[in-house]
Amino acid sequence: MNKVVSIKTYPFWKLFTLIAFVFSPKIDIISIPNFWQGIRLDDLIILFYSILFFFSNKSKIYPNLINSKIFGFNWIIFFPYLVFSMIIGKLFQIEPSFIILIRYMEYIALIIILNQLDYPKEAILSCFKVYILINFVIVLLQYFDLVGGFTSRGMYHLADIKEICLLNCDLGFWKNYIPAGEFLSDRVTGISGGPWELSMNLSLSLFSLALFEKKIKKIAPYFLMTILIMMIVQSRGIVFGFVAGSLFIFNDLKKSIIIIFFLLIFIILIYLINIFNFREIINERFFVNYFELIKIIISAFTGNLTQASIYENTGLESMWWRAYHWQQALSDVKKSSIMMIFGNGGHHIYVESFIIRLITSFGIVGSLLTIYLSRKLPLFFIVFIFVTGITIDMFVSFKIFVFSCLFLILYKKNKNVVN
Repeated sequence: MNKVVSIKTYPFWKLFTLIAFVFSPKIDIISIPNFWQGIRLDDLIILFYSILFFFSNKSKIYPNLINSKIFGFNWIIFFPYLVFSMIIGKLFQIEPSFIILIRYMEYIALIIILNQLDYPKEAILSCFKVYILINFVIVLLQYFDLVGGFTSRGMYHLADIKEICLLNCDLGFWKNYIPAGEFLSDRVTGISGGPWELSMNLSLSLFSLALFEKKIKKIAPYFLMTILIMMIVQSRGIVFGFVAGSLFIFNDLKKSIIIIFFLLIFIILIYLINIFNFREIINERFFVNYFELIKIIISAFTGNLTQASIYENTGLESMWWRAYHWQQALSDVKKSSIMMIFGNGGHHIYVESFIIRLITSFGIVGSLLTIYLSRKLPLFFIVFIFVTGITIDMFVSFKIFVFSCLFLILYKKNKNVVN
């Protein structure tokens, strides 16, 4: 009863932002030429609340809005290093992506807003539960080609956007909408804009429920729904990251091993029963030549990546394209030992790896600084981000950053309960 009251008494103007951040689809309200992503509801909310809190605090940013006690302070103080790395890259004729700079500034504004709004634990956990439930329904409908979904790229009509325009831009359709049965490589997206975004956010939601919902029977349905969704959307790297993080989520290693054991039993069962054609999905995405996969990764660093055609129909095509992007990013930073040390600020919007992003954008010094600033994060979260970050450049996604912030806010405010 107390949980219901705490949510009901929470002001709607604050609760609205949480609902919008978690559930709003990827629909460009304003489209911008030459960019897949335009201005969305999330961006407008952040702009509005940034102005509101700026003036309500009489323009006193420090210490009213930013101080060492707020959540995300370490992320904010890293910003000057990002600017410094961009200057280094510019000096060596590497044109930095100013979209990364703008996105980072938006994330700082988001952190300030989340601290000011101070969502109650029950509201965040309720949103995570509803998020899992809604995606379970939508993913099944998408899987059986009954509904479409919204993604950053939509139907890939970027060339048709000639000027700044509103909503559907006179294209005759929603720019971000993909009709049923038209998803790229048949990988459905739920309501989060992409299969890897969906899997990341589901993992963070489930981690939160595992830590703060004490009764296992309350978590079990969400656990089963999450595993089913992650199998359907075929995010191999995130599944490995989720399993690795789960091993460290509890202080009791025995309990963690038991959970992983039941997870594997559940996956084996759905494989044998072949529910939703899982056998074919698992065979194609998970039963691959991992020695060849490692060879592809090494080739990205040595610069001798072979032709993509070699890996057609092997389940390793996506890995090859990731390695191709890594090779490009690494070749840029290798042009100077200065850039190797300090990075180039980020020449590419998408690097397809958080680890490669750190190395190339911020160099050795920036990577070490990141590790130092992250030292107080929970171990299982670090493991999850590290393993997932091998193949996913996750924090370029606004949705993933939102879910990560909400999870870490829960953890920081309830750390004693977890311990």
